[in-house]
Amino acid sequence: MISLPIQHIPVPMFLLNKDNEIIEFTPSVTKNFPPVQNFLDLVDEDSQEKVKRALQGKEEVQIEVNMRTFSNPVALFDFHFKPEAYHSLHAVFCYPIHEHMTSVQSTLQQFRSMLMQDSSQVSQDFSVREPDVETAKKMQLVDLQRHFREMKTNVLTIQDLLSIIRSDVIEAGKGEYIELVSTHLFDIQDLINQELDCLRQKNKVH
Repeated sequence: MISLPIQHIPVPMFLLNKDNEIIEFTPSVTKNFPPVQNFLDLVDEDSQEKVKRALQGKEEVQIEVNMRTFSNPVALFDFHFKPEAYHSLHAVFCYPIHEHMTSVQSTLQQFRSMLMQDSSQVSQDFSVREPDVETAKKMQLVDLQRHFREMKTNVLTIQDLLSIIRSDVIEAGKGEYIELVSTHLFDIQDLINQELDCLRQKNKVH
């Protein structure tokens, strides 16, 4: 059973009813796939039969499937089917085989860049000592702390997602990807905690 709110799941996931109609989907779906009502309309002809068999079953299934996307007429995806995994709806995860790790790593790099920029900005802001800007600096400090706490929550959400798909990825022979992403996430957590500690110390001083 998937417990994360669907809007917090950062990979393409479809929720289907028993007729394979798309009831809901994660935000990243709109960046990868054209709009359709029935999930099978996204599946290439060569993969139609095996996808139909998977969707008709009652067991979890992981297969490679050719699907229609915005960027290419047909692209190869890891297809993960989890029956009745989300409030009685079937869940289908679709990972671009050659692109999903690049996307995750890009997101992680964005986290790192944001952290470094915020750290630099904090140093610049607190180099100003005029008494009339003290209140503004304190308010900015509170905003930065809230921003870092939100980032920490996002990292935890990704870790929760990894725990959901870990066994499937390992069975697919891609366990090293999970370990790589996990390592990056732990590094980012450390950076966030360091920045939060720094902000707390500055709060005590000011």
